[in-house]
Amino acid sequence: MPYKLDHLDRALLRALQQDASLSQRDLAERVGMSQNACWRRLHALRSAGVLQGQTVLLDRTAIEMDLTVIVLVKTRHHAKEWLDNFKKVILSIPNIVDF
Repeated sequence: MPYKLDHLDRALLRALQQDASLSQRDLAERVGMSQNACWRRLHALRSAGVLQGQTVLLDRTAIEMDLTVIVLVKTRHHAKEWLDNFKKVILSIPNIVDF
């Protein structure tokens, strides 16, 4: 069953998408709620699987990796286990930053 988002959940998610490094205090202040209420909401969103991890955006030109390559891979294997293993192998290559 899908998680039902209300206006405060949406405000939290919008703020996190703009800046995931916000402290809980700053996040709560930005959306107009107490720190405790903010923590409870974030905990519920994580527990429900709405929030999964936290990422950092790289400035690829700053690290001289400004080439973007999009690749299509065709395979006869369609099992989740195969895809998980393929992803693990691909992401183990140091210059690959997204999959």
